[in-house]
Amino acid sequence: MSIDERSLSASLVDVRHAYRLLWDFQRRVLDTLKFVAQQFPEREFYQWQNNAVDAVPPARSDPTDYWAWSFLPLYHASVLYSRGGEGRAHPKIGDWLLEVRIMADTGWDFHDNRIEPDPSRFTGVDDAESKLSIMVFKCIDEVSDKENWFHHVWGKATWPEDVGEVDDKGIIYMEDGPLAACQIDAPLSQMTTKDAVKAFCDRAKGLISERLGIAFETATGR
Repeated sequence: MSIDERSLSASLVDVRHAYRLLWDFQRRVLDTLKFVAQQFPEREFYQWQNNAVDAVPPARSDPTDYWAWSFLPLYHASVLYSRGGEGRAHPKIGDWLLEVRIMADTGWDFHDNRIEPDPSRFTGVDDAESKLSIMVFKCIDEVSDKENWFHHVWGKATWPEDVGEVDDKGIIYMEDGPLAACQIDAPLSQMTTKDAVKAFCDRAKGLISERLGIAFETATGR
Protein backbone atom coordinates (compact mmCIF):
# COMPACT_ATOMS: atom_id res chain seq x y z
CA MET A 1 0.00 0.00 0.00
CA SER A 2 3.10 2.19 -0.03
CA ILE A 3 3.31 5.08 -2.53
CA ASP A 4 5.49 8.15 -2.69
CA GLU A 5 3.99 11.59 -2.12
CA ARG A 6 4.54 12.83 -5.67
CA SER A 7 2.79 9.82 -7.21
CA LEU A 8 -0.06 10.04 -4.73
CA SER A 9 -0.52 13.75 -5.42
CA ALA A 10 -0.73 13.10 -9.16
CA SER A 11 -3.17 10.23 -8.59
CA LEU A 12 -5.40 12.41 -6.44
CA VAL A 13 -5.63 14.95 -9.24
CA ASP A 14 -6.95 12.12 -11.41
CA VAL A 15 -9.39 11.18 -8.65
CA ARG A 16 -10.78 14.72 -8.50
CA HIS A 17 -11.19 14.72 -12.29
CA ALA A 18 -12.88 11.32 -12.10
CA TYR A 19 -15.38 12.36 -9.43
CA ARG A 20 -16.39 15.48 -11.37
CA LEU A 21 -16.78 13.41 -14.54
CA LEU A 22 -18.79 10.84 -12.58
CA TRP A 23 -21.10 13.56 -11.27
CA ASP A 24 -21.68 14.76 -14.83
CA PHE A 25 -22.45 11.20 -15.99
CA GLN A 26 -24.79 10.49 -13.09
CA ARG A 27 -26.60 13.79 -13.58
CA ARG A 28 -27.19 12.78 -17.19
CA VAL A 29 -28.31 9.30 -16.11
CA LEU A 30 -30.88 10.74 -13.70
CA ASP A 31 -32.19 13.15 -16.33
CA THR A 32 -32.42 10.31 -18.86
CA LEU A 33 -34.30 8.08 -16.43
CA LYS A 34 -36.79 10.86 -15.72
CA PHE A 35 -37.32 11.57 -19.41
CA VAL A 36 -37.84 7.90 -20.27
CA ALA A 37 -40.40 7.62 -17.45
CA GLN A 38 -42.27 10.62 -18.87
CA GLN A 39 -42.84 8.64 -22.06
CA PHE A 40 -44.94 6.21 -20.01
CA PRO A 41 -47.41 8.63 -18.34
CA GLU A 42 -49.62 5.82 -17.03
CA ARG A 43 -46.83 4.62 -14.71
CA GLU A 44 -45.52 6.15 -11.47
CA PHE A 45 -42.21 5.67 -9.67
CA TYR A 46 -42.32 2.54 -7.53
CA GLN A 47 -38.85 1.33 -6.43
CA TRP A 48 -35.25 1.39 -7.51
CA GLN A 49 -32.40 -1.05 -7.02
CA ASN A 50 -28.64 -1.23 -7.29
CA ASN A 51 -28.26 -4.40 -9.36
CA ALA A 52 -24.55 -4.91 -8.83
CA VAL A 53 -24.19 -5.29 -5.06
CA ASP A 54 -25.80 -4.22 -1.80
CA ALA A 55 -27.29 -0.75 -1.57
CA VAL A 56 -25.44 2.19 -0.02
CA PRO A 57 -25.10 1.30 3.67
CA PRO A 58 -27.33 3.21 6.09
CA ALA A 59 -25.92 5.80 8.48
CA ARG A 60 -25.84 3.34 11.38
CA SER A 61 -23.52 1.00 9.46
CA ASP A 62 -19.73 1.09 9.37
CA PRO A 63 -18.89 1.90 5.72
CA THR A 64 -15.54 0.12 5.98
CA ASP A 65 -17.41 -3.17 6.31
CA TYR A 66 -18.80 -2.77 2.76
CA TRP A 67 -17.36 -3.09 -0.71
CA ALA A 68 -16.45 0.10 -2.53
CA TRP A 69 -19.01 -0.89 -5.20
CA SER A 70 -21.82 -0.19 -2.72
CA PHE A 71 -20.94 3.49 -3.01
CA LEU A 72 -21.40 3.46 -6.80
CA PRO A 73 -25.09 2.47 -6.97
CA LEU A 74 -25.74 4.00 -10.40
CA TYR A 75 -23.04 1.84 -11.96
CA HIS A 76 -25.75 -0.74 -12.68
CA ALA A 77 -29.21 0.36 -11.56
CA SER A 78 -32.86 -0.32 -12.30
CA VAL A 79 -35.77 2.02 -11.67
CA LEU A 80 -39.26 0.50 -11.55
CA TYR A 81 -42.57 2.17 -12.38
CA SER A 82 -45.98 0.70 -11.59
CA ARG A 83 -49.55 1.87 -12.03
CA GLY A 84 -50.87 4.41 -9.55
CA GLY A 85 -53.65 4.06 -7.05
CA GLU A 86 -54.56 1.60 -4.35
CA GLY A 87 -52.88 -1.79 -4.54
CA ARG A 88 -50.28 -0.56 -7.01
CA ALA A 89 -47.61 -2.79 -5.50
CA HIS A 90 -49.66 -5.96 -5.98
CA PRO A 91 -49.94 -7.20 -9.58
CA LYS A 92 -53.15 -8.48 -11.12
CA ILE A 93 -53.54 -10.34 -14.42
CA GLY A 94 -52.97 -7.84 -17.22
CA ASP A 95 -51.07 -5.39 -14.99
CA TRP A 96 -47.56 -4.46 -16.06
CA LEU A 97 -44.36 -3.09 -14.56
CA LEU A 98 -41.89 -0.84 -16.36
CA GLU A 99 -38.18 -1.24 -15.65
CA VAL A 100 -35.65 1.28 -16.94
CA ARG A 101 -32.12 0.06 -16.47
CA ILE A 102 -28.80 1.84 -16.85
CA MET A 103 -25.73 -0.36 -17.19
CA ALA A 104 -22.69 1.86 -17.22
CA ASP A 105 -20.23 -0.92 -17.96
CA THR A 106 -20.97 -4.32 -19.51
CA GLY A 107 -17.47 -5.33 -18.51
CA TRP A 108 -18.70 -5.93 -14.96
CA ASP A 109 -17.54 -9.37 -13.87
CA PHE A 110 -18.85 -11.01 -10.71
CA HIS A 111 -18.06 -14.66 -9.98
CA ASP A 112 -17.79 -15.07 -6.22
CA ASN A 113 -20.00 -13.18 -3.76
CA ARG A 114 -17.30 -13.57 -1.12
CA ILE A 115 -14.75 -11.53 -3.06
CA GLU A 116 -15.11 -7.91 -4.16
CA PRO A 117 -14.90 -7.68 -7.97
CA ASP A 118 -11.63 -6.16 -9.14
CA PRO A 119 -12.13 -3.86 -12.15
CA SER A 120 -8.56 -4.46 -13.29
CA ARG A 121 -9.77 -7.95 -14.23
CA PHE A 122 -12.86 -6.76 -16.14
CA THR A 123 -13.21 -6.68 -19.91
CA GLY A 124 -11.22 -3.74 -21.23
CA VAL A 125 -13.16 -0.47 -21.25
CA ASP A 126 -12.80 -0.14 -25.03
CA ASP A 127 -14.39 -3.56 -25.53
CA ALA A 128 -17.24 -3.04 -23.03
CA GLU A 129 -20.40 -0.99 -23.57
CA SER A 130 -22.76 1.31 -21.68
CA LYS A 131 -26.45 0.50 -22.21
CA LEU A 132 -29.94 1.81 -21.62
CA SER A 133 -32.60 -0.90 -21.37
CA ILE A 134 -36.38 -0.69 -21.35
CA MET A 135 -38.18 -3.73 -19.97
CA VAL A 136 -41.86 -4.38 -19.45
CA PHE A 137 -43.07 -7.24 -17.26
CA LYS A 138 -46.71 -8.21 -17.77
CA CYS A 139 -48.59 -10.33 -15.24
CA ILE A 140 -50.22 -13.20 -17.13
CA ASP A 141 -51.24 -15.45 -14.23
CA GLU A 142 -52.79 -15.13 -10.77
CA VAL A 143 -50.52 -13.81 -8.03
CA SER A 144 -51.34 -14.00 -4.32
CA ASP A 145 -52.62 -10.77 -2.78
CA LYS A 146 -49.81 -11.14 -0.24
CA GLU A 147 -47.13 -10.89 -2.91
CA ASN A 148 -45.88 -7.59 -4.30
CA TRP A 149 -44.05 -6.66 -7.47
CA PHE A 150 -40.72 -5.76 -5.88
CA HIS A 151 -40.02 -8.60 -3.49
CA HIS A 152 -42.06 -11.52 -4.79
CA VAL A 153 -42.74 -11.14 -8.51
CA TRP A 154 -40.17 -8.94 -10.31
CA GLY A 155 -37.70 -9.63 -7.51
CA LYS A 156 -37.78 -13.37 -8.19
CA ALA A 157 -37.87 -13.20 -11.97
CA THR A 158 -34.89 -13.30 -14.27
CA TRP A 159 -34.17 -10.58 -16.79
CA PRO A 160 -35.21 -11.42 -20.35
CA GLU A 161 -31.60 -11.24 -21.53
CA ASP A 162 -30.69 -14.03 -19.12
CA VAL A 163 -32.95 -16.57 -20.84
CA GLY A 164 -33.74 -15.21 -24.30
CA GLU A 165 -32.04 -14.20 -27.52
CA VAL A 166 -32.46 -10.95 -29.45
CA ASP A 167 -34.87 -11.44 -32.35
CA ASP A 168 -34.68 -9.75 -35.73
CA LYS A 169 -36.60 -6.73 -34.37
CA GLY A 170 -34.25 -6.22 -31.42
CA ILE A 171 -36.58 -7.68 -28.77
CA ILE A 172 -35.65 -10.19 -26.10
CA TYR A 173 -38.77 -12.04 -24.92
CA MET A 174 -39.30 -14.41 -22.04
CA GLU A 175 -41.98 -16.09 -19.96
CA ASP A 176 -41.10 -16.83 -16.34
CA GLY A 177 -43.73 -17.95 -13.84
CA PRO A 178 -46.59 -15.43 -13.80
CA LEU A 179 -44.74 -13.03 -16.10
CA ALA A 180 -44.21 -12.39 -19.78
CA ALA A 181 -41.56 -9.79 -20.47
CA CYS A 182 -39.82 -7.89 -23.23
CA GLN A 183 -36.46 -6.13 -23.18
CA ILE A 184 -35.03 -3.68 -25.70
CA ASP A 185 -31.51 -2.23 -25.38
CA ALA A 186 -29.76 0.77 -26.86
CA PRO A 187 -26.18 1.99 -26.50
CA LEU A 188 -25.98 5.00 -24.22
CA SER A 189 -23.65 6.54 -26.78
CA GLN A 190 -26.66 6.94 -29.10
CA MET A 191 -28.73 8.80 -26.50
CA THR A 192 -27.23 12.16 -27.41
CA THR A 193 -30.43 14.26 -27.35
CA LYS A 194 -33.97 14.16 -26.02
CA ASP A 195 -35.14 13.39 -29.53
CA ALA A 196 -32.87 10.35 -29.64
CA VAL A 197 -34.15 9.10 -26.28
CA LYS A 198 -37.76 9.69 -27.33
CA ALA A 199 -37.23 7.84 -30.61
CA PHE A 200 -35.86 4.86 -28.69
CA CYS A 201 -38.82 4.95 -26.29
CA ASP A 202 -41.32 5.18 -29.16
CA ARG A 203 -39.71 2.24 -30.88
CA ALA A 204 -39.68 0.20 -27.67
CA LYS A 205 -43.32 1.01 -26.96
CA GLY A 206 -44.39 -0.03 -30.44
CA LEU A 207 -42.55 -3.35 -30.38
CA ILE A 208 -43.52 -4.21 -26.80
CA SER A 209 -47.15 -3.27 -27.42
CA GLU A 210 -47.25 -5.65 -30.36
CA ARG A 211 -45.59 -8.51 -28.46
CA LEU A 212 -47.29 -8.17 -25.05
CA GLY A 213 -50.64 -6.73 -26.15
CA ILE A 214 -50.35 -3.53 -24.11
CA ALA A 215 -51.95 -0.29 -25.27
CA PHE A 216 -49.56 2.36 -24.02
CA GLU A 217 -50.72 5.91 -23.43
CA THR A 218 -49.22 8.74 -25.47
CA ALA A 219 -46.86 11.12 -23.71
CA THR A 220 -48.08 14.70 -23.91
CA GLY A 221 -44.93 16.55 -22.88
CA ARG A 222 -41.29 16.62 -23.98
